[in-house]
Amino acid sequence: MLAKAGIEERLNEVRRRINHAAERSKRDPSTIRLLAVSKTQPVSSLEEAYRTGQRAFAENRVQEWLEKAPNLPNDCQWHLVGRLQTNKVKYLDDKIAMIHSLDRLPLLEALNIQGERRSIVWTTLVQVNIARDPAKAGLMPEEVPDFLSSVGDFPFVRIHGLMTIGALEASMTETQGFFRQLRELRDTLQSRKWPGADLHELSMGMSQDFELAIEEGATLVRVGRQIFGDRE
Repeated sequence: MLAKAGIEERLNEVRRRINHAAERSKRDPSTIRLLAVSKTQPVSSLEEAYRTGQRAFAENRVQEWLEKAPNLPNDCQWHLVGRLQTNKVKYLDDKIAMIHSLDRLPLLEALNIQGERRSIVWTTLVQVNIARDPAKAGLMPEEVPDFLSSVGDFPFVRIHGLMTIGALEASMTETQGFFRQLRELRDTLQSRKWPGADLHELSMGMSQDFELAIEEGATLVRVGRQIFGDRE
């Protein structure tokens, strides 16, 4: 039935599932933010989600964000969740609420340069390849401390937490284990002081596994297909 439902029904169903997952985990549902991943979706679908109360949207590509953002109201929050090329940083502005895919020093440097030029302090997450999946981007877990140690030298970039993408071929049990590992890594890192970093956010979980991610501590879940349906 959900497959034939409209965006409003799907969105409300996802919200219901988020609330139930939070209740099972004895968490406050208000601490979990739903990002509607609008990759390849037409503006009309985003507008329908907006009318249903959705304000936080996530795009994978800078070009799609540039095309869609002017067509949505100004109170939308835009998140970038795909791999960000350094040569695309110059197109970003203060409408970007969060960059989820900070995964290398050259990108950190490019963000800092553009931030200084435009008086913008970027809010970012460090992408971690917690599953060690060769098909995925992100720092290996053991690389994260050294990366965080360098952030204090880049005052126009602030790190608010960690992000991961589950392995393609993993079972649900394995996926939940990866989410748990990311939370444990965050908790370990949080016990230290990192200039320029405050690791209170965990971005993990997508359409197929966001409830598991919530049970393991996600504060941001990235849901596309369960809201908008299959991509064309």
